[in-house]
Amino acid sequence: MVPSATDTRGSRLRVRRLHHSGPAPVRVLVAGDRAALRLGGSGVELPDRVLDRVWLSTRRGVDVDVVSDLKPVLQAVDRTFADWRLGRYEAVVVVVDDRLESPFRFRTVHRLEELLQRVLAETAGGSRVIVAEVPAADAGGGRHAGSPRSRIEQTVRTLGTPRVTFCGSAERPLVEVLSDEIRAGLDGQDGDTAGGRRALPDDEERRQQALDALGIVGSAPDPRLDDLVELARTAFGTESAEINFIDRDRQWKMAVAGSERGSNPRAYSFCATTIQQAEPTVIPDATRDPRVMNSPLATGPHPIRFYAAHPIESPEGYRIGSFCIYDSEPREPEEINLQVLRDLALLAQAEITGVDGAPVGATVAA
Repeated sequence: MVPSATDTRGSRLRVRRLHHSGPAPVRVLVAGDRAALRLGGSGVELPDRVLDRVWLSTRRGVDVDVVSDLKPVLQAVDRTFADWRLGRYEAVVVVVDDRLESPFRFRTVHRLEELLQRVLAETAGGSRVIVAEVPAADAGGGRHAGSPRSRIEQTVRTLGTPRVTFCGSAERPLVEVLSDEIRAGLDGQDGDTAGGRRALPDDEERRQQALDALGIVGSAPDPRLDDLVELARTAFGTESAEINFIDRDRQWKMAVAGSERGSNPRAYSFCATTIQQAEPTVIPDATRDPRVMNSPLATGPHPIRFYAAHPIESPEGYRIGSFCIYDSEPREPEEINLQVLRDLALLAQAEITGVDGAPVGATVAA
């Protein structure tokens, strides 16, 4: 059922997804050759270090998507990011090493300029684009006796916008410089922001395609997912918890605790409301919420009164389902730790997609 760690089931890019627990998550895309991301063979990759430092400096949740095949990205700029929706990232980091400075790689540097122009066109106006260079020796490729980084730096300058910054070899470690650049881009954001774009509903056709590509609807029960929803039910003290997917005209239950397996019409589904936004959904009393108050699930013989859920995403970032908890009695929103609910949703997402890592610092204990 679960794809491999480098298989996005239909996505044009191979991606690894990292998460750190915390509120109001920051989303970052890091793209670079595998060698350039290894930090000199230290065993700890650059994206993992960036994840930790951005969390330490902001105390917000952090989601980092890692694309480690930069060469095909540069060779196929026109189509590579077609379905990747760069507008959802607060920062896009392109990591290169100084082997791109070789005269024999001039075409690649030209492609880098095309890539940056494409990223600028598709990211939100408030998002930061960062070109980070690491020496080839640090990237595990041996020291390159070539020209300094003038071409790459000049490429950034010719774009003529403060939204694109260059981070080369400096006195401070690259990880520190990168995390500071990402954090600086979060200050004073207004107008067209990544958060604003994420708040918009997904394109339904592509959302459904992303769900279909995973091939999970109708699959056999997964004991590990059943354990997660049982943990949620116990931790939050609710009568029920579920992992649900919104599939065309129905809600399909993949894992349940305190309820029965099966499906409900999408028109009745509380989780169909959850996938309309990136943030968690909390309904203290369904009889008072116009989004669901007329649903038979809220008015039937065993009504849902309290409901809270966090979206579950496909590898491409489409909201395909939710991790929800619910009860037959209303509850105050303050009773629910939404960071814990997010951690549980990300644990389920990691199990389902195979490209997500479990959230660092997760606080999910019964």
